Amino acid sequence: MEERPDAIVVGGGAAGLSCALFLARAGFAVTIFDDGRSSLHRVSCIRNYLGLGEGVSGSELLARARRQVERCGVSILHDDVIAVRLARDGRFVAVTRQAEFASRYLVLASNKRTDLASALGLALGGHGGRFVATNPHGETGLPRCYAAGRITGAPSQAIVSAGDGARVAIAIIQAERGEYYVDHDT
Repeated sequence: MEERPDAIVVGGGAAGLSCALFLARAGFAVTIFDDGRSSLHRVSCIRNYLGLGEGVSGSELLARARRQVERCGVSILHDDVIAVRLARDGRFVAVTRQAEFASRYLVLASNKRTDLASALGLALGGHGGRFVATNPHGETGLPRCYAAGRITGAPSQAIVSAGDGARVAIAIIQAERGEYYVDHDT
């Protein structure tokens, strides 16, 4: 095993980056796997993202978000997770072509890619069974495995996905700490 972060996030779009940001700000070691296929790259101008009314391309929004999460210590690997499994010790193992990475938490935030969820035996639901089924906190049927953003059937707007990623991160932080958590700058 190469690395043992506290959390692995599969997907480098708005949901995955937002989730990683909140986790890192709470002191979690986070690794994101970003295969570079976020649907935001196809958006030429986003004007419905709060605070960006003048518009920004999807690629620019993602670049800004990546720089922000990297400043918080998140490791972004430009690699494709080809498999995930649950190890005997209860950790999740993400397998790429080059290495394996184990972590206590796994967050699936890869748009509509449900093959990893299916490999873990997770239930699919919503809109003809095309999305990962979660509870209101983003938890899947496996302990410490969460899903955020479009992969859950949430609307595909970037701001909704970013908010969903933040919501999932806060749920993980609260589960880990056993108490209410809020992330405010002072």
